[in-house]
Amino acid sequence: MNTGQVMFILGAFAMLSLLALNVNRTMYGSLILGLEMEATLNALSVGQSMLDEVLQKNFDQKTIDMIAYSYSDITQPASLGPGAGEAISGFDSAYTSGGTFHDFLSKSKFNDVDDYKGYERKVWDTRLGYFEVTDSVKYVKESEPDAPSSTATFYKMIVVVVRHPNLPRATDTSTTSMPIILRDVSVYRQYF
Repeated sequence: MNTGQVMFILGAFAMLSLLALNVNRTMYGSLILGLEMEATLNALSVGQSMLDEVLQKNFDQKTIDMIAYSYSDITQPASLGPGAGEAISGFDSAYTSGGTFHDFLSKSKFNDVDDYKGYERKVWDTRLGYFEVTDSVKYVKESEPDAPSSTATFYKMIVVVVRHPNLPRATDTSTTSMPIILRDVSVYRQYF
């Protein structure tokens, strides 16, 4: 075997090594992208379910049994949150114990939108693990639904934030994933 053939074989091995590294990098990138896409879709589903649950509740504790005609008839901003006996400490989680399924406590304890202020939930997914959900509720201005209001209005902004370690990162070098954020406005319509 002469020097030219040895150089040719070494060049072929170098090219094969580069090809193997690129295939590995491509497969790894595809795996990461697949996990991020699956986590994003699941996070959107979890967040939308949470938002749907909140929006099914009454607008305000004071409007469950009566009609509000003015802003003074509803809960003031400083008092937003769960009422007496409605608070859930720590993360709420659905679970199965002894063969019996126990649903999220918020579904039975909360009866109005602002009970979800500061609420935290963990949702289990069999493939990806826990998704962490955090809710916030605040009054917003009628003319500007993105602007918070320091006084009571007939509009409450619900913000649902879903976090999971497999959600996409802001940059390739970032160590934390970006949360999924969903918003909607609950409008009190019974006064019409």
